Amino acid sequence: MARRITGSDRVIMARFTAQWPDARCVLAYARHESMAVVATVPVPGTSPAAASLWELAARHLPPSTANETDSYGRWLLGAGWSMSVMPPVDGLVAHGEPWTLEVARSAVLKEPAYGSDGVHVGRLTFESPRMMERAEALLLR
Repeated sequence: MARRITGSDRVIMARFTAQWPDARCVLAYARHESMAVVATVPVPGTSPAAASLWELAARHLPPSTANETDSYGRWLLGAGWSMSVMPPVDGLVAHGEPWTLEVARSAVLKEPAYGSDGVHVGRLTFESPRMMERAEALLLR
């Protein structure tokens, strides 16, 4: 069984290109204690290429035997954190909405980045069906 994290912290979401040219996902960024959360919000009918953020990071970084966890974690953290600095015009911000993250991987970084000790990566769902509908609608914009 996958590890789960729950919270109700602010979540920033936006449409994100998971694989060029047309595989899109809803990328979500939140914080949980000293870690960041970077996750996809499941949307029925989306491409399987959008399912694994870890594989997405692998496609964007050169192969390295040095420290895959640190490299991929930093790339994903940067992708998520950047939405908090410059929120996407067509994005969505949820405040106080209960969410659950099914953790696929966690990466504790060698040194903190963007105010986080690391990143939890996985699939984020909201308790509220209405919030899930709003997140899914991001792919229709």
